[in-house]
Amino acid sequence: MEKVWSTRENLNTNELWKLEKDGLEILKEIPEIAGMNYASLEKSDIERLKWAGIYAQRPKNGRFLVRVKLSSGAMTAAQARVIAGISKDFGADSIQITIRQCIQVHNLTQRDFPEVLRRLDAAGLTSVEGCGDVPRNILGNPLMGIDPEELFDTTDIVKEAAEALIGNPEFSNLPRKYKISISANPRDTGFARINDIAFVPAVRRRQGEVQNGFHVYVGGGLSSNPMLAEKLSFFIRPEETLSVIRAVALIFRDYGYRESRTHCRLKFLVQDWGKEKLEKTIESYTGPLLRGGREYLHRWNYGRFHGFHRQKQEGLYYAGLNVPMGHMEAADLAALADLADRYGDGTMRTTNSQCVILANIPERNLASLREEPLLEKFRPDPGYFEGYAAACTGNRYCSFAPVDSKAVLGRLIASLEASFPEMDVPFRVNVTGCVHSCAHPQLADIGFTGGKMRWKDAVTDGYAVWIGGTLGRNAHFGYQLDGRVPEERLEAFTKSVVSLYLAERKRGEDFTIFAKRIGSEPFQKLLGDAAA
Repeated sequence: MEKVWSTRENLNTNELWKLEKDGLEILKEIPEIAGMNYASLEKSDIERLKWAGIYAQRPKNGRFLVRVKLSSGAMTAAQARVIAGISKDFGADSIQITIRQCIQVHNLTQRDFPEVLRRLDAAGLTSVEGCGDVPRNILGNPLMGIDPEELFDTTDIVKEAAEALIGNPEFSNLPRKYKISISANPRDTGFARINDIAFVPAVRRRQGEVQNGFHVYVGGGLSSNPMLAEKLSFFIRPEETLSVIRAVALIFRDYGYRESRTHCRLKFLVQDWGKEKLEKTIESYTGPLLRGGREYLHRWNYGRFHGFHRQKQEGLYYAGLNVPMGHMEAADLAALADLADRYGDGTMRTTNSQCVILANIPERNLASLREEPLLEKFRPDPGYFEGYAAACTGNRYCSFAPVDSKAVLGRLIASLEASFPEMDVPFRVNVTGCVHSCAHPQLADIGFTGGKMRWKDAVTDGYAVWIGGTLGRNAHFGYQLDGRVPEERLEAFTKSVVSLYLAERKRGEDFTIFAKRIGSEPFQKLLGDAAA
């Protein structure tokens, strides 16, 4: 493979490291690294460890996380027990479900790496390319294969794509991460428009024939320069999905920007090239693609699947359980795996809302499952604040976050649940620890981004605010308000926003529509009052 970008001027430091040695080479060096002192590790090799799904955590003192990839969130109870065992034996009992359906185990040391990776491999799991400038975990419909609403089953499509991409040297040196979403569910369960490439269900009718397939979006992403993905004109047949993923990956690899790390995501190339050039270049790799069709989309479900629901299989149900802020202990995951075996067939899924699904439960088992004590902790019927909140890892483990986002959100949600028992619709509060936007603040009813601010002649934790974002049909980012809210006033500010909504909403008006109707000015005034 010719690295056509290797002679470019002003390549950033990471690009120079990747030219010296491909990130996947680190997999061969894990036994050696396990015996080394942390202080003796080269910065370039700490970076390459991401290709093994291993990430230096905060504080950078020799502790690491491992990110286990679960394509569209699929795993078995046996695999869940392996992850729980790794957490118990090496990871201080901490389990984090990520907003891309992965599971993270924290607090590993270098000497743990070989055994952790061995256990994952033996269980049919992988952390390879869980981080790094590579194709990341494939996001999608956690109900694939059991979903009464899906246009068609994407299980084999997702599996084929994951097998083709993971550990493939053809795609192991991209300018930045490459995020893929594949879903045939009509409720945007794959969060399509914030991914680098996303496939959403579509129907095409020609001469009386009905074809099921995908429409495709390219170039989405959040962080400090958020962009919604651009819809292309293609109609992608299911069997063409991988060829399109590959084509866009190759375009990103060979033409993407590799100078400033803050300007390397695919979205910047898509923005500069435009739709016409991008489509023409994609077809130079794939050959001619169909056009047209109609998207098969309903209202966005926020990636939430709470409660007990019928599957497409007669007599079977799934249980959607809320995991507050995506955090649990190792024993919790093992206990959930036991429930999956006891009441179903061991099928489990993680969601991009950081929750868990137990699937293939016969109707006769539902009553007993409902009575399980563990469902008091991981509720199928959470409150309208608790069940729709999201937080990133925060500064307990993440080097970028200046705030403890999970703790902040936990306190905030507890206060909101107590203060507004009359809330009768989902209200989404997201707290992310930094500008990387891992908890999607731009898409929340109220989204907070942690940072620092000067308030009352001192520097304190403060939060930028987004109001009224959404995905699905009519996707748009929320208003970003001017200024920040000091953490001391965060609860009061949030309550004032909720109170305004409950007092002035129209019948059937959710918060996103309400915020769009009244505009940003009332919220800006509330922020000004809070920061005064």
